Amino acid sequence: MAVSLGFSFKSVYRRGKKTSRNTQMAAFTTMLATAKTSVRYMPSYRLEAMRPLNKEVCENIIRTVMEEALLNFNYTPKTSLQFCALVSEEIKSRIKAKDYDRYRFIVVVTIGEKLMQGFYSYVNFLWDADKDGYISHVIETPKFFAVATLYYLYYD
Repeated sequence: MAVSLGFSFKSVYRRGKKTSRNTQMAAFTTMLATAKTSVRYMPSYRLEAMRPLNKEVCENIIRTVMEEALLNFNYTPKTSLQFCALVSEEIKSRIKAKDYDRYRFIVVVTIGEKLMQGFYSYVNFLWDADKDGYISHVIETPKFFAVATLYYLYYD
């Protein structure tokens, strides 16, 4: 905290004139009384989100959107790409509507045909384990599988 008095000590003494000590003290106290003090505070930054992410609400949104979208879905390779984009945008818009403060979202939806193959997905992270994370939901039918993953990153 810095305080500015608004005068200099040289202005208390008159140039070239001898003044009594009482006159000097009176001038000094007058200047102190009329001086304006200004207080400057250091900036304070909020480190926590005002509306932190609720994982259960996000899981419910992902599950609801996936079940609604894939209720009458028939897998075709040509239309599944556009369908994945639509589902991921719907998930992202519903989660952004919850207005979680300082979070960024990435939604990845994968739909594939079941042809007796395996599906492995590997993701590597470099993030804050307390504030960042992911939520995943899988739907399997006899004809196809669908995986939706939401990555949420805390952004200062």
